[in-house]
Order: sequence, then structure tokens, then C-alpha cells
Amino acid sequence: MDTRRTIVVVLFAGLVAAGAAGCAPPTGGQPSSTSTPEPSVAPTTTPTPPAADDPSTWLISELGVGPVEIGGDFASTLAGLPDTWTNDQENCAWTAWLNVPEAGYGVAFVRGPESETAPISEISVYDSGEGKPTDGAPATAEGLGLGASKDEILAEYPGAEEGTAQIGGGTWLELPSDGPAHVFFEFREGETTASDVVVTTRSEPSYEVCG
Repeated sequence: MDTRRTIVVVLFAGLVAAGAAGCAPPTGGQPSSTSTPEPSVAPTTTPTPPAADDPSTWLISELGVGPVEIGGDFASTLAGLPDTWTNDQENCAWTAWLNVPEAGYGVAFVRGPESETAPISEISVYDSGEGKPTDGAPATAEGLGLGASKDEILAEYPGAEEGTAQIGGGTWLELPSDGPAHVFFEFREGETTASDVVVTTRSEPSYEVCG
């Protein structure tokens, strides 16, 4: 028997068997797949609208005062407010106002008198001058409103501009704004605390709106 031939045959058979073993599929079931988690979405929160019957929840900004917005429709805005608001159709149809009997402040808003469809262009929060407390009156997000001092306002709004009213001798501070309206803090002549806070598209607050 040819010993060398026998050795070659044996080696060849071993190599074939090893190759077959190497090509065999792995056992133990299907390979696991890695799942990609869905990105989490943060829940959105809807700001709570101000209560129409509670001016203490109203914020003053260049956009308006509470539910009363600069540029808004006068009639529909008034319709959405409680019947404690007054609108004198005969003598001052372009103005609506709220007086709070138990407090010392009021709120009013005005449209252009030239047309019934003219938008709201001025909103004011004012000290009624009766010596009653003005706690609960609308204020800015920083808590400034009636009774705020010039120093307090300038500390919060260093870019505010000071001016003198064309009528009446009072002064005002105009807050910076990127929109068509500005917030004004008004001070009666000789006083240093705000008697009115007005949001208006005019160059300064109106001296009177029903004169």
C-alpha cells in the first residue's frame, strides 16, 4: 500500500470536513435585532387665558391688558366681558370701561372714533383717585402697575424713556417695544408713583377719550 497516498487522502478529507464546519450556519435561533427607541416629545402646555371677570389675573404688556388686545375688535371684545362693563352708545360709543367699586382702580379701552369697526388702539388701567387701595389691579409680568415708583420702573426697564405730557403737566415713562404699541406709566404732576398704566399705539396716552 502507498503510505504517502493514504496520508494525502486523509489530510484532504480533514480539510473538507473543517471547511464544511466553518460554513455551517450558527445555531440558537434568529439573530436579535436592535430596536431604535422613538424620540420622546415633551408635552406642550397651553397658557391659561386670563379670567374675564377677574382683573387681578390680567397682565399688562405691549399686546394689551388681559383679554383686551391692541388691534382687537371692539364689539366682540366687549361682548366677551362681564356686564359690569359700561359702554355709553349715545355719548362715548368708542369707549368701554370697568369700575371696581370695592377697589380704587378702573380699566378702560378705546377704539378709533372714526368707525365702528376701528380696532382697539388704547387700553388704560387707572387709579380712580378715591383713596382706595389698588391691590388686585392688572400689572406687568414683573409685578409693576399702579403705585409703582419711577425708580422701580427704571430698575426693571433701564431702556424706558421719560417724557412730559402735552396737556396737564404730568410725566410718563415709555417702555421699549418691538410692536406698534407701547406701555406707558403715567405720573400726575409733582408725583413719583404711577397713577395710570396705558397701552397705546399713540405717541403718548390720551389726555381724555370722551371729551
